[in-house]
Amino acid sequence: MNLLAYIIQHPVFLVGVGGAIGSNLRYGAGCLIRYAAVGSAMPIATTAINIVGSFVVGCVAASVDDRLHPRYLFLGVGLCGGFTTFSTFSLEVVEGLQQGRTSEAFLLCVLNVLGGCLALYAGFALFQTK
Repeated sequence: MNLLAYIIQHPVFLVGVGGAIGSNLRYGAGCLIRYAAVGSAMPIATTAINIVGSFVVGCVAASVDDRLHPRYLFLGVGLCGGFTTFSTFSLEVVEGLQQGRTSEAFLLCVLNVLGGCLALYAGFALFQTK
């Protein structure tokens, strides 16, 4: 195996490039969603991104048996890891609670957790190979 093939197939490269792409996709999707939802007080972009990312992780995880498979490392760990925004979600929930918007914070929790789990399940259902 030549050096270039070794580098391109290395897990660090796959996760790193996938993460860079996912982070840029998250930024772009967040901008588009916020633009489309002008006037909405609820930060729905993070929720939408988490649900879409969960669906993609479900599709990818169901289509490979090995979590060290290059496709899973690139798409599941890298791209989806860079794309989804759980830390931002956590911040938005806590800020909502701190600002007295308890109902909104609770709704964000339900939408992100339930929506993400349902989306992941849908991805598994569509792409499971067994």
